[in-house]
Amino acid sequence: MDSQTVLLVFIAVGLDGVAGLAGGVLSERWLQRRLPALVAFAAGTLLCAVFLEVLPEAVATLGDSAFTWAFGSFVALALLEWALGHHHHHAEAAAGHVHGHAHGHTHAHGAPTLPAALLASDALHNIGDGAAVAAAFLVSPNAGFATAFAVIIHELPQEVGDYALLRAAGWSRAKSLVALGAVQLTAAVGAGAVLVGTRYLPSLQGTVLAIAGGSFLYIGAVDLLPELRRGPDSRQRVVGFLCGLLLIGGLHFLERFLGGHR
Repeated sequence: MDSQTVLLVFIAVGLDGVAGLAGGVLSERWLQRRLPALVAFAAGTLLCAVFLEVLPEAVATLGDSAFTWAFGSFVALALLEWALGHHHHHAEAAAGHVHGHAHGHTHAHGAPTLPAALLASDALHNIGDGAAVAAAFLVSPNAGFATAFAVIIHELPQEVGDYALLRAAGWSRAKSLVALGAVQLTAAVGAGAVLVGTRYLPSLQGTVLAIAGGSFLYIGAVDLLPELRRGPDSRQRVVGFLCGLLLIGGLHFLERFLGGHR
């Protein structure tokens, strides 16, 4: 592990943190118009990164046991979200909450969302994101960039929804942004734990990637992908999804063609 890898990891984690504050920066009108396409784009980048970069690298390190870790992660994330009553927030729900936060809206699926549960769930999620980014960069720059980009893109619609729900709960703009900013710092905890842990347990990076693969698959396929079938602007969503696939897939195959990956 060299200093350049560590620097890339924390630059990526920092950009992820900036994305987490998007809900308080972007205009409501822009969010209402663009979030559906952004959610679909995030689904495309996540799913493509899982199958072309994250899981293959995990299998190369752990062998077939990587699939066991990935499956366990998929199931655990589903159970965790159900237990906390927190779901990654869809485009319509996020836009609607931003537009009408003063009216005390509830969770995207109708159940009340407590700010403490929301922030705790986000903290756990961000720790996993930071760990995944660090593990991917330790494997190769290409895997790191693909994973970091997928993490940052899917963070945007999620955190926009989180910001809207905090506002709906009566929190001020400043308090919501400070809380979300503090939660974003947990990604650095996850990244740092992996960077330190792999010095003593090299196989940790493969395990982390397998766990990340399962969680990314859940987020992309269960939380985000169904958005392609909702709302009148299906063409915008399909285009966003295909652009996500083409971007990560194109970078992957270009790097393979140039012979830089193993």
